[in-house]
Amino acid sequence: MNFQVPKLPVAPVACFQRLSIVTKPIVAAGLLISMLACAKKPVESAGVTGAAQAATPAVGGAVPATAGGTPVAANSITPAFGPVGFATENGGTTGGAGGRTVAATTLAELTEYAKSAEPLIITISGTISGGTQGASVRVSSNKTLLGVGKNGFLEGVGLTISDQRNIIVQNLKFTMSTVTNTKINDEKRPQVAVNDGDCITIQGTSQNLWFDHCEFFNQDPATQLNQDLYDGLIDAKGASAFITISWNYFHDHHKAHLIGNSDKDAGDRKVTFHHNYYLNIHERVPVYRFGTGHAFNNYYKHVYGTGINSRVGACLRVEKNYFEDVKNPVVSKNSDVLGKWDVSDNMYVDCTGSQPTTSTCSLTPPYQYASVLNDAAQVKEIVVQGAGVGKL
Repeated sequence: MNFQVPKLPVAPVACFQRLSIVTKPIVAAGLLISMLACAKKPVESAGVTGAAQAATPAVGGAVPATAGGTPVAANSITPAFGPVGFATENGGTTGGAGGRTVAATTLAELTEYAKSAEPLIITISGTISGGTQGASVRVSSNKTLLGVGKNGFLEGVGLTISDQRNIIVQNLKFTMSTVTNTKINDEKRPQVAVNDGDCITIQGTSQNLWFDHCEFFNQDPATQLNQDLYDGLIDAKGASAFITISWNYFHDHHKAHLIGNSDKDAGDRKVTFHHNYYLNIHERVPVYRFGTGHAFNNYYKHVYGTGINSRVGACLRVEKNYFEDVKNPVVSKNSDVLGKWDVSDNMYVDCTGSQPTTSTCSLTPPYQYASVLNDAAQVKEIVVQGAGVGKL
């Protein structure tokens, strides 16, 4: 397989001394990780606003040189670019760029920084635990939560974003599987009590959110049979909108994403999913009610309930994804009013059930993404190599 992907300059020795000046600043918060490794040496950043802003090469196209001038191998994957998709609309998403950079090492510090009114880049370099009772952290506007290296881990700590805007969550691991504090839900099943059982809850009028290069997991659904014990990995409801979910690794969980929490939760939440890796998920990748959404270049492996479930009149563009061992890769079920899809060039490998190749609606995304759009045949290898933490 011959595909070409540029490599982000991450050479602590060079410390970005050859980094080009940005002419149109957009956030690439992951650059801060490598900058921190070079903290004792100056970084040339003239014309860059905030430590987290830098040039953002796109995936695909000609192979560039690294900061040290060494060509990048054609099969080398170090995806790191600014937000693509709906998070770039409505004024864009820059997180805490321009604000202070602070390090959160405890739950108390994270809680205080996250609720602060000032723009902040909050770095997390180790495990912050909510213990068996779990914890919920409310994130205010203009924040970047950024894991450092491979070790930033919110263990039993869920995030709630409610009526806030301009937030980036990047390079962090999440699980609620360590929480034993439960309640009995409306379905008469035990459910984690904190943060509604979600790793990330988005609600109210929250807008312009970007979740990138993170890892989300709970327990293998084949052995943990209660589908409600842990709820969503990233769920969005209400009037939340302009969201991008990119380059994440979602695995070992029942229900990944609920976009719209009921058949009465009408709204156009405008979510883009791209280059995510879904492994051993039961369903909801995502379930999507009302409005418009875009899923491109995702890799789905062993999703054995339903894949993308478009409901209640939603129109989803499903483009150049790679489905492998998936039951009902693209389907509409569980609502009286069917959802629709605009399908293009998807790959179905060892799949069963609904595998549509013709469209029932038409959606042209309002943003540019051609420079990061890969052929479906390339997606499996690209995404497995590039999704998750420590890949910036």
